[in-house]
Amino acid sequence: MKMTMHVSGETFDHKLAAKCGSATEAEKVADDLCSVTSLSRGQIRVIQPGTDHKGSKLEPEDQGIMHTAIRSHLWLGAVGAGGGLLLFLVMAAAGLPFVVQNLVWAGALFAVFGAVVGLLLGGAYTLRPDHTAYVSQSASALNKGYYVVAIHARDRDQVSEAQQYLKARHINTVRSF
Repeated sequence: MKMTMHVSGETFDHKLAAKCGSATEAEKVADDLCSVTSLSRGQIRVIQPGTDHKGSKLEPEDQGIMHTAIRSHLWLGAVGAGGGLLLFLVMAAAGLPFVVQNLVWAGALFAVFGAVVGLLLGGAYTLRPDHTAYVSQSASALNKGYYVVAIHARDRDQVSEAQQYLKARHINTVRSF
């Protein structure tokens, strides 16, 4: 049994959006993606211009985003604390006077500062800056009257499959990293 724990709590955290000029074109792209790639229809959404709640259609996993916030803070905070303790051990082994003369305080200080750095990185990861371009460009296309085919891929391989299909047909896309 494979036991892995990811920092992300989203099932489909790789996003790709294609801009289409009509509903017919968007539906054809969505259907073709299902038949040509390993994507299922549940991973593909056609979003019409003028749709309310564009953000929830582009980023549908509210619970997953909450889990990402919790997981990223827990994991990266723990990794930061561990990194701080490792740095403490290296400095203690090197005989740094402040560290050697104050082992308990120095160890606690390094662990706390390492955890704080990890928590800050967890917050930055939760913000998902890699999704900003995807959401803003998709929302802009919808505001201009285009249809958007939103693809929620399980992994990078699925995103690459979809991107190759769309690129071959000269369809304008934007993706998360």
